[in-house]
This record gives sequence, C-alpha cells and structure tokens, in this order.
Amino acid sequence: MTLTEFIGELKKRKDLREFVHHEIIPPVTASFAGTEKPLRPELEKALKGYGIEKLYAHQARAIDLVRQGKNVVVMTPTSSGKSLVYNIPVIEGILGDPHSRALYLFPLKGLEHDQLKALTEISGKIPLENACAIYDGDTAGRMREKIRASPPSVVFTNPDMLHLAICAFHGKWEVFLRNLRYVIIDEIHSYRGVVGSHVAQVLRRLRRIAGSYGSNPVFIASSATIANPQELTATLTGLPFELVATSGAPQGKRNFLFLDPAPEVSPYSAATRLFTESVRAGFRTIAFTKARKITELMHAWTEKDAPDIKNSISSYRAGFLPAERREIEARLFSGELKGVISTSALELGVDIGGLDVCILAGYPGTISSTWQRSGRVGRGGRDSLIIMVAIEDALDRYFMRHPQEFFGRNAEAAVADVANPLILKSHLQCAASELPVAADDGVYDMAVATPVLDELAGEGKLWRSKVKNTWNPRARYPHRNVSIRGTGAPYRIVSEDRKPIAEGDSSRVLRELHPGAIYMHRGSQHLVLSLNMADREVVCRRVDVNYHTSPITDEDTEIISVEAKKRVENFDVTIGTLRITESVLGYRKKELYTRRIIDERTLTLPPHVFTTTGIWMEVQETILDKVRALGYGAAGGLHALEHSAIAALPLYAMCDRMDLGGVSYTMSPQLEAPAIFIYDGYEGGIGLTRRGYGVIKDWFASTLKLMEDCPCEVSCPSCTQDPKCGNNNEPLDKRAAILILRQWLAGKPGIVHRGRTKFVALP
Repeated sequence: MTLTEFIGELKKRKDLREFVHHEIIPPVTASFAGTEKPLRPELEKALKGYGIEKLYAHQARAIDLVRQGKNVVVMTPTSSGKSLVYNIPVIEGILGDPHSRALYLFPLKGLEHDQLKALTEISGKIPLENACAIYDGDTAGRMREKIRASPPSVVFTNPDMLHLAICAFHGKWEVFLRNLRYVIIDEIHSYRGVVGSHVAQVLRRLRRIAGSYGSNPVFIASSATIANPQELTATLTGLPFELVATSGAPQGKRNFLFLDPAPEVSPYSAATRLFTESVRAGFRTIAFTKARKITELMHAWTEKDAPDIKNSISSYRAGFLPAERREIEARLFSGELKGVISTSALELGVDIGGLDVCILAGYPGTISSTWQRSGRVGRGGRDSLIIMVAIEDALDRYFMRHPQEFFGRNAEAAVADVANPLILKSHLQCAASELPVAADDGVYDMAVATPVLDELAGEGKLWRSKVKNTWNPRARYPHRNVSIRGTGAPYRIVSEDRKPIAEGDSSRVLRELHPGAIYMHRGSQHLVLSLNMADREVVCRRVDVNYHTSPITDEDTEIISVEAKKRVENFDVTIGTLRITESVLGYRKKELYTRRIIDERTLTLPPHVFTTTGIWMEVQETILDKVRALGYGAAGGLHALEHSAIAALPLYAMCDRMDLGGVSYTMSPQLEAPAIFIYDGYEGGIGLTRRGYGVIKDWFASTLKLMEDCPCEVSCPSCTQDPKCGNNNEPLDKRAAILILRQWLAGKPGIVHRGRTKFVALP
C-alpha cells in the first residue's frame, strides 16, 4: 500500500472522523554548492567514504563563514545535515593543528552518543588519533581522569557538566582550554526559559575562563526553526552571530492531516488506532504524546488490541535507563522496530533512521516543536504523512478551526533572560570562585553585574579588593548549590526509606509536592507524605490510585516598579516588576481522565513570595458597565481573558502555560481599578511576558479569535478553562472577555448567541 492509498483508506474510516484538513506540502529538490576554498583532500576522501559526495548549499555557506572566524547559527529543517557544518571545520582545524580542541554541547545524552558515532566514523577514515570522547555524568571516574590528563581533540558534554565539572575545575582542563578553538551548541532552541537563562550564564563563564588561557573560540550553533535564532544565540553567548537559514537539503512530499475526533471519541484512542493501522500497513511510524502517562497508556492499548505487532513496537520517554534508550534507538535505526510511542524525548535530533508516518497526539504546544517532531519522518527525500489529533485544549481547537493559519504562521521566539537577578547572582558567585571578577570584565555587562556583585559582597559570599578592583570568592565550590534546571536550590524527593527518587523545583514545590499530592515519576504515582522546607526534602510513598491532585490556590500581586507603559489601540499596557504571593490553601482529588472532583482537602502552608516580571492592564469601568448591562459576569470576563491570554502566548513565545501566572481583579487595591495581571512564573522572570509586551496587539488579537471561534456558550476547555486553575475555573464568562477585547482592539463590542459571536453596536 502506498501512502496515498493509506490516506484514502483512513478518510473512509467511520471510527476516525473528522479529518478536517489535508495539506499537501510539495517536495523540494536538493541545492548543492562548493566551499570557497576546497576541502582538504583527506577530509574529502573520508566524506566520500561516508557517502557524502557534495555539500548542500547551506552547509557550504556556513563552513565558509566559520572559516572566516564568524560565529554561525544554522537554522534548517531536521535531517538537513547540520552536523557537517561543525564537524568539517573542527576536523580541518585538527588536521591543520593537532593541538586544536573543540567542545560539543548537547541538551541530551542521547545526542552525545549519536554525534560521537558520526564524528568517529568520519575521523576514523582519515584517521585521527584520540579524536573524541564523551565526558558526562555517566563517564566512569577513571575515564574522566584519563580525558582530563590527555584531552581528546573533541569533548562531548552537556551544560550541566560544563557548569559543575569543567568550569568549576578549569585548572584540570588547562591543556584543553588553552587550545579551545571551537564551541558547538547543538539544538540551541532547547535552551529557553529557566534553563536558557542558566545556560547563558554558564557560557559566559566558559568565555571568561577560555580567555584567561588565551583562547577565543568560534561558536557554531544549530537550531530548529524559531523566530529569533540570531537574537537567542546572542543572548546565550553575548556574541554576534551570522545566520544561515536557507536549506539546500531535499524534502519529499509531505501530507499533513488534521483529525478533530467526534465528541464521543477519545483523542488518545483515535491516535492509538492510527498508530496501529499505520504499523500494520507496513509504514515505520512514530507517535508523539504530551505526557509520560499517555505514552505508556497508548503503548499498553496497542499491545492489548494488536498483539500481532507487539514485538515490533516500543514506548520511549525520559525515565528509561540509558541502556534501554540506546537499545530502542538502535532497533529503530536498524528497522527492527516498526513503531515507537514517545514523549518529547525523541523530538531532538537523535538519528533513528527513515520513518514514514508521524502521529501527534495533541498539538505539541508550539509551531516550532510541531515541525521538529514532524521532521522525524520523510528523511532523504521520502514522502511522509503527519497526522495531528486534536485533544481538549484551546490551541488544538484553534488550529482545527483555522488550519491555514497554522501553515501560514511563523515559528515562535525562544526566550531567555540573561538579566534574571536570582540566576545571575548564583552564577556570579560561581564565576568569582573560578576567576576573580574585575570591574572592567570584558564578558559581563558590568552595569548589570556590579550591583549584584556588591550585594553578594554585602552578604559575605564575596569580598571586594579595592587594590585590584575585583570581587573575590569566599567559598571554594559554590557550584554544587546551583541547579541549572530551576531557580533556587532544589528539593530532594525521597522514598520512606530515604532512597532518592528525583529533585523538585523550589518554585513549584508548594503547588506540586505538598502533603497529599500525587507526584508522577517514571510512569509511577507517588503520594507525598511530608514536606520539610527547612531540610528541603519531600518524602513519598509509591501508590496506585485512580486520581490525580490539583492545588487550590490564591494569588495576589504587588507592583514594585514600572519599567515601561504604552498605548495600544484603546487600552494601556504596563510592564514592570511584581511581587507575587501565591498561597496553596488546599487541594482537590480528581478522577483520572474524567477530572471529576471526588474530594477536597485544606492545607496550612506558608505562602510562596517571589518577585518577577509581568504586565498589567486596567479595564475601563465603562466597558464593565456594558458587560453587566448585557447580563454577563464582570469577574468571569476578567478571569476568562486572563486564562485565554495565557493559553495564546505560546503562539508567540516557546513556552507552556505552566510557565506563566495570572491574577484578575474586579478592583485592584493598588490600582484602584479593575485589572488583569499576567506574569512569568519564576523568580526574577524569564522573558516571556517581556516578549508578550512586544507583540501584545497580535497576542491579544489571537486571544480574541481563540474565544470567538469556540462554539461553547460561556466557557469550556477549548477556550477559557485551565486545568491548573487554582479556583477550579470559577467564575468564567468568555462573552464578557470577548466584549472587553473587542473594545480594546478598536472593534465593536460583541454579543454571543448560541455559541456564535454576532457583533452589534451597543448604545
């Protein structure tokens, strides 16, 4: 059966309705080019032995820029050969100078192993001695000593190891750092939000250390499609970059189907059927889910309903042992496995061979992630099929109603905040322990760093030398107290017998790890027995229950300072610093899948108070008077607008709604007016609402459209309800929210009748 025949059969299936759109993306032929200066003969011969006869146009262009000493970011589709852009200059550097060294940074250990294999195969054909090695948390102690003592030409690692082991003990890496010529940052779009803000500081520390040894490496980055690759790489490194974004790689014809299941059909059941039928039809298939639990459920359902394909499929997610992941990747690459059901863990570029069909069980959350995941199929110019199955979510429904907007949209921006004060403070302490920070430091923006350094000195964590005008360390190894995966020191999550389970982010511990909460890890449920905030420890017991928990919360905001204010159409928006007080008052037990509340419990916990960046808008009383005159709920309208705006921001910034917070007031005590606040949900802010402030007219226009097009009367999960709402989504009134936004955006206020918006002039 061909893909075209398979698509025709699917469209006839009565149990798989409704296919609401079929987009055909035409094939693209390859575009080749040569470099300005020919490749070295031994390298060219090695590449031909590896099956590479010619370079794609984007590869040649990027290599020429690197040879000129430029920092380069390459943003081309999955499977377009981005790794050659950095491997070729690195190998050329080694051939020209055996002392040349390169550092490769990957966000996942699987990528380290994948790229180690690729570089080893090419370098082995030259051959190169002591070419490359992995140095990460899985590397044995004896091997680590060997790598430090006699560093290979290329070291593969990750940002965590760079932070904790290389920068912190740079004296042991002197030979490597003194000869560091290239730094490779793969999948740079994954460094956003909190992680990106941390990685930006780690890379600045690396630059300081390399400079102290006399090296000034060229940075080469690769990225999936995002709106701001040059801006992101400059933010992360503090350096300018050249962009190469026109791909010369071929692409086969891509068929993109949108499936909006009937109300009585579970979207996950539909996705499982599609997966099963695709594998049975002989197509190599990958299904992506948005949660570990769904991954394992779909795998279990497939094994139960289709035992004939049981041995040719697997699940894949974070939490698997490294050996298990490597085995699954190898079986996929060889073709032994015909199908895999995965979380985002397989989204990044681990080579799993040529696949034919990609099933998305839910919109991945961003346009960028959608194309990244769909890029796992159709390698080497093969035709492919991507099917997106809508779940009960605002953006899923939005794109099912407006498929052409999905295909016409640009990718979102990846955002990191290098000025986050809490993150900057923790890394400046690390930096000073590595090398004293001088008042004229050439890497840091000292106008931003100096007040933070003085604060550390005032706390006794650094001391300032007036003679040398430097800030110096008091602690030898502050790195161990800095996790680059969150803000603040992490919490230990342990079993009753004190065996470690995981680590928890301090910013979410009260919401997700309070006593009585159900914590999910490696597909298993754990009941939180106790939360010891003094020792930063959470004690859990493994359980198997039919419910999950959600916190009952209350939030309050206090404006600390105003950064900027602007007029947008008929409303004012302000950005500034907020102090947020989040109180967890209790929690609800909700049945799995149905979300029916089966119990509520109260809690007595201290509030979580933090400062962050946010925006706020006052709502004119004249608009709310019109809301009330029509019999709509003013409080429900403000609350619905807050929810839907948070749901829509991922259209413009790569984030999840859990990264944001919001509060709406019918009367803000501080502003003495009705108001809506939306803020970054992390101490110090991570740049998300700052991005929203910059595109607020488009953001709010999309928010309006999201609500207008939903057929519900007042509210539903597809437009204004938030599964994480601490007030159990009460009250909500999208009719009032629509009216407010229409008035703000200079249109006529609307009235909603039977779920359809009709716009009429109001007196």
